[in-house]
Amino acid sequence: MGAAKRHLDRFKIASKIGQARLQGMFTSSRLAPGSIISESTGSPRDQFHLLELHRKYGDIFTTWSAGKLTTCIVGHELGLRFLTEKKAKLRAATIDMTPIFPEGFLRAMEGTTHVDYRRMFLAAFRAISLEGRSSEFRAILHGRLTELTTGEGRLRSQTAAQILKQASTALMLQLILGAKDGSKIAGELTDAYNAYAPNGMHIVITPTERAKYERIKGLVLNLADDLKGSESPPSSLLEYMVRFQTLDDTVVGNLIHMTEFARYDFHGLWRWILLETAGEENYLNAIADEPDARRREVMAKSAVSETLRMQQSEFILRTAIMPIIFEGFLIPRRSRVRICIWEAHRDANKFLDPDVFKPDRFVDKKFSSASYAPLGLDHHRCLGAGWTLQLSGLLVEELAENFSVKLLNYGTVSRGHFHYEPGPDSQISLTARR
Repeated sequence: MGAAKRHLDRFKIASKIGQARLQGMFTSSRLAPGSIISESTGSPRDQFHLLELHRKYGDIFTTWSAGKLTTCIVGHELGLRFLTEKKAKLRAATIDMTPIFPEGFLRAMEGTTHVDYRRMFLAAFRAISLEGRSSEFRAILHGRLTELTTGEGRLRSQTAAQILKQASTALMLQLILGAKDGSKIAGELTDAYNAYAPNGMHIVITPTERAKYERIKGLVLNLADDLKGSESPPSSLLEYMVRFQTLDDTVVGNLIHMTEFARYDFHGLWRWILLETAGEENYLNAIADEPDARRREVMAKSAVSETLRMQQSEFILRTAIMPIIFEGFLIPRRSRVRICIWEAHRDANKFLDPDVFKPDRFVDKKFSSASYAPLGLDHHRCLGAGWTLQLSGLLVEELAENFSVKLLNYGTVSRGHFHYEPGPDSQISLTARR
C-alpha cells in the first residue's frame, strides 16, 4: 500500500508540474523555488518543515502539501497584499457545504452573497454581549476542569481533549444556539453533533453525513420556535436571527456549522493553553494575585494571545481558479496558496525569542496585523475573534484562581485532523487550589 501511494503521488506531482510548465509558457513565468516531493517519501514532516523551507527559499516558495501543489507566502503584509490584489482569482479552500444548504458556509462565499450574509452575522455577533455573563461561562469551565482533577493527578493529553471538548461544546451550544448547559435539548444536540462530527468536520459531505445534519437541523428549528416572541435582549446568535433577521436554510446551516467549527477549534486552543501555561506557574500565580480585575483580565488574555501566536493559528488557504502571477512567480490554476501565519509569527524581527512562550509580551504592547494576525487577514477574518479572546481569557483566569497546574512532560507535537496538537505523550498535573 505504501509503495502504491508513493507511485500515485509521484504521478500526481509530475502531472501538476507538467501543467504548471504549460501555463508558464503562456504567461512567461515559472513556479516559485521550493521542494516538491511526495509527503509519503522520507521522514514525516514536522511543525517546522515550512519554516525551514522559508529560511531556505525566501518569502514565496512552492511545495507539495496535502496532495496539492502549494505556493506558500510568508509575511502578513505580503500575504494581505496578495489576498487583496488577487481576490477575484481566488476561492477559499474549505469544505463544500452546498450539498446540504444553498449558499454554503460563510467562509466559502464570495461577492454580494458573502457581503449580505457576513453583514447579517456580523450584526448578530455584535448584538450578543458577553458582558455580565462571566460567572455563567466560568461555571461551565470550572465544572469541566474539576472533572480533570479527579484522576491520579497526572493528566494525559487525550483525557484533557475529551473534557475540554465537552466544555467548548457546552459554551458554543449556549452562545450560538441558545441551548442551556444541562438542559434536555443541549444533551440531544451534543449527542447529535458527536455523531455528525466526532473529530472535526468531514472533508466531503456524504448522504450519511447529510442525514445526521438533518437531525441537528430539526433540533435547531425546534429551538427556534421556542425563541419566538421573547422580548428580552437576545442571548444567542440563533435568537437574534429568529427575531431580527431571516432564518433561511443558509442561515440555519451556518449556525449549525459555526457551532461545530467553534467547538472543535476552541477545545484545540484550550488544550494548548493548558499545556503552555502549565510551564508558567509564576505567571498564573501573578494573575491570581493581581488585585485589579481589569489588569487580571488583560494578563489572562495575553496568555491566550501568546498561545495563538505559538500554536493553533497556522494558515489561510485559498485555491487559484485561474493562473496567477505574483511577484513574478506563477501560481497555477487549481493549485493551492497557503498564507503561512504560524511561520510569520516565528519572525525574530517581530517577536523577541519567537520560539519561547512569553505571555507578558502582550500585556503592555499591541501588535499590528502586519506582525500578528492569528484570526485572519482579509474579508474572511473570523467573526468570533472577540469571543476567542474573551472566553479563552476566562479559562486562563479560572485556571489561575482555582487550580494548580504544573508541566510534567511537554511531549512531541503531533498532527491532528486540522491542526497540530499536543502529542499523546504530553502530560501535566492539574489539582484544585485549596
